[in-house]
Amino acid sequence: MKIKNFLIGSIVVTGTGYLLYSRLLSDDAKAEVKKMAHSVYNSYIRLSEIVDTTTGHVIEDPSALPNVQVTKQQWEKLGY
Repeated sequence: MKIKNFLIGSIVVTGTGYLLYSRLLSDDAKAEVKKMAHSVYNSYIRLSEIVDTTTGHVIEDPSALPNVQVTKQQWEKLGY
């Protein structure tokens, strides 16, 4: 029942938005809406690229890192 109501509501909102866009907006307003949509899309793409570049790096040999070596030495001192 919830899915049915959600789908009906989505269709009504989408249809209303399309009618408002196609019938009530002037050509200049339509151009501004398209410009805004492209701006939002380009911003999303740029932010996605920034997030992708800062998520981390793959390290081929993690045992070469100083903190790994110190941790291994500490475990050896404890008898493991």
